[in-house]
Amino acid sequence: MLQKNLKSFTKLARSQLRSQLSTQSQPKPQALPVNVSTLPSGILLASIESDSPLLRLAVIVRAGSRYEPQSKLGISHVMRSAAGLATERFSSFGITRKIEYHGGKLTVTGTRDSIAYLLEVHNEPEIVEQSFELMADTITRPAFKPWEVSDNNERLQADCSILEDVPFIKLTETLHQVAFKGGLRNSLYSPSFMIGKHRSEDLHKFHREHFVGMNVCAVGIGCDHHQLTEMISGNIVLPSSVGPKDSSVFIGGEMHIDSSSPLNYIAVGFEGASFNKSSKDYLAASLLSKILGVGTQVKNLRDLSQVNRLGKAASEFLKGQNTANVSVSSFNYNYENNGIIGFNLVAPNTIDAVGFTKAMMKEFRSACNSITDAELKEVKNNLKTSILIQLDNEASMAYEQAFCLLMTGQKLNADELFKQIDGIGMNEIKNFGQKLLKSKPALVSIGINHPYLSDLE
Repeated sequence: MLQKNLKSFTKLARSQLRSQLSTQSQPKPQALPVNVSTLPSGILLASIESDSPLLRLAVIVRAGSRYEPQSKLGISHVMRSAAGLATERFSSFGITRKIEYHGGKLTVTGTRDSIAYLLEVHNEPEIVEQSFELMADTITRPAFKPWEVSDNNERLQADCSILEDVPFIKLTETLHQVAFKGGLRNSLYSPSFMIGKHRSEDLHKFHREHFVGMNVCAVGIGCDHHQLTEMISGNIVLPSSVGPKDSSVFIGGEMHIDSSSPLNYIAVGFEGASFNKSSKDYLAASLLSKILGVGTQVKNLRDLSQVNRLGKAASEFLKGQNTANVSVSSFNYNYENNGIIGFNLVAPNTIDAVGFTKAMMKEFRSACNSITDAELKEVKNNLKTSILIQLDNEASMAYEQAFCLLMTGQKLNADELFKQIDGIGMNEIKNFGQKLLKSKPALVSIGINHPYLSDLE
């Protein structure tokens, strides 16, 4: 009897404890402080302490494809692809062997604005020192040996094959080519006719012009600011100058590419928002894109979404038809001084491409002119969650913090960003929507059924 009563008491105590814990307000986790400074060379530094056993260090250089001269298209792609080749002090084999020996990872990616280097390595002083020395040499002292540059052409060709293998990427790259005048029309991938045309001297010249102090930002997560300052100032030595600028403008236009694919790929874009001209327009564009729909957020879900504007409009247009190979979503690409926002769709060529695109265009215009309070509240929460998910990954956080600092001069603060999101009302979104609709649209289609801009008027 005593044992039975004891069990009942224990069960009751546990129940009461759970109830108390569930009603207590949990303290909100405080954002880790971001320490920022600038080296005499102009390099921006930011450090964020972390309990992770890994150190993550991102170095962003303002040297994306938009800065390529027309005579050397694709050179930014070559710069990315050549990372890991020999430097003035280390061989390609030595760099690969030493980083992999410590279980580290060096990743190089690129956008139209920048080239990003990310080092992830075990946070032990000796390992960090040796690995960062290799990373710094890759960034500041590439050798660009002619025979290695030549041998690297096969890798470039493999990279470029994705344009034919993945039509959606080709669609996006072609849309930029049509929509912009200036560097933003340049592709992230080297044109096939330029592979093998970039000499060692060309790469050194591009490196000298763009890899300069005012074009670089470094962010370390898992190290204190003094440690980061010593690492960067001792290893990344660059001239304190400003690199060339690019002022691309949105001009619109259209292009149609015939293909034997059973699917049609169509994209329509308008002049969007820059991330450093108007924070209201930038956030309004992000919210509008969420309202329209950015594709399914449920893995392996193939049906059209019924919770966003484009998905509902597509379902209505295709009522009674097979939607197994149909996809529709918005896009929102933001750059240093411009942007592009719109929608893309994929559908079998048995579906009326012109009618489908017109239906999506009608819904796009409707969303630009009218949204509901419920929609705005929902997408604000959606956008905040997307930001938190992205920043929860420390590698992603290092990249985003470095990119934000370099391009805007401001550190990324989620709490401040959320306050700005809360401050965006329906008027801001409507004003932005009406402004973007005044720009001449850009349209690209790949397939056998092509809508034209004149069809969408």
